[in-house]
Amino acid sequence: MKNITTAATLLLLAFAAPALAQDIPTPEQIVADNDKNGDKAVDKAEWAASPAPIPFPEEFDANKDGKVDVAEITAMFAAMFGGGAPPPVRPQ
Repeated sequence: MKNITTAATLLLLAFAAPALAQDIPTPEQIVADNDKNGDKAVDKAEWAASPAPIPFPEEFDANKDGKVDVAEITAMFAAMFGGGAPPPVRPQ
């Protein structure tokens, strides 16, 4: 659970930092923003080149193909946030 909490925090920071006061990107947006080869998934190299300061989320690569797609990222959000999407970022 600690690893999931840590990964969730870092994932939120990585993908929310560019948007600061905006909502956290959806799984679809994460793939769209980081899928450079057009295969509708984010592979390990694309993940490494993304703003995510965490290692590739191996534990959420359900089919072990070396990439995460929208369904796998959605499952990751569900595991991390108890639902299908993270909570919105609230302005301070």
